[in-house]
Amino acid sequence: MLKTSVFVCCLYFCALTPYLTNALTAEQMAQIHAHFEAVGKICVKDNPIGAKDIESLRARQKPSGENAPCFLACLMKNIGFMDANGMLQKESALELAKNIFPDPDELKMVEDYLHSCSHINNEAVSDAEKGCDRAIMAYTCMMENASQFGFDI
Repeated sequence: MLKTSVFVCCLYFCALTPYLTNALTAEQMAQIHAHFEAVGKICVKDNPIGAKDIESLRARQKPSGENAPCFLACLMKNIGFMDANGMLQKESALELAKNIFPDPDELKMVEDYLHSCSHINNEAVSDAEKGCDRAIMAYTCMMENASQFGFDI
């Protein structure tokens, strides 16, 4: 059950990354799923999330569980979207996207999407380099902005 829950959660967490466009191939999706499943297994050990958080993520809503922000921060740090100081790294995420999307137009759209939430780094947070506060703000921002850039999440 835990493995399935982590996988499902990670699948919906993909919304944080620029990987969910309508043009993904089966191979691209398999690559993304495998990566997020592995990272999710790591993060859920220190930041267990419950069924309610998984439901929230499935519904593309901000999860409210106590560990959800730190679970998201762990995922972001492990995929390179957040640095060790709890700051979002648009450039790192864009480099990751280059491995998935060879098309320059898609990459430009991904870059614009990532930039739409770059202001999160200027927001005040209470947990400094831990990154949990910033992770939940980034998740919320990216979910709100996805449709503007053609992402179906």
